[in-house]
Amino acid sequence: MIRRDTGVDESEMASSKAEASQVSVAKQAEDEIVAILKSALTPDVSLGAVLKFVHPGAGIVVIDGRKKPNEVHRRDVEADCTVHVDPMLNLAILQRHTDQNTAFRQGKIRIVGDVSVVARLRPIMLRRANAEGSHD
Repeated sequence: MIRRDTGVDESEMASSKAEASQVSVAKQAEDEIVAILKSALTPDVSLGAVLKFVHPGAGIVVIDGRKKPNEVHRRDVEADCTVHVDPMLNLAILQRHTDQNTAFRQGKIRIVGDVSVVARLRPIMLRRANAEGSHD
């Protein structure tokens, strides 16, 4: 058996595997975020604006609330409000495991643009949670 030196040491390979695993977990979180938003944004509710979540190391999730019904997608478009947040934290907030106000005060969330747009999402998510019977 001939072994060739690839020029990459084992620690670099382990590091890149760990990074790939983190990206995979982040993408899975994003998939869950999209599913949650699609189920919450029923045809009878509207944000009336475009809200974009930027997830460093993962991607983007956009709610186009100008469309009826709202459209949730992953295309990078101009937004009225952009929220920069770790995808795992965003998922925890949407699942109501973490308080968004606390995360914001701790500097874990950065909001650019019209903050009232993201504020409009909260009652929609609370209505969804109450409909599912998860009262807090």
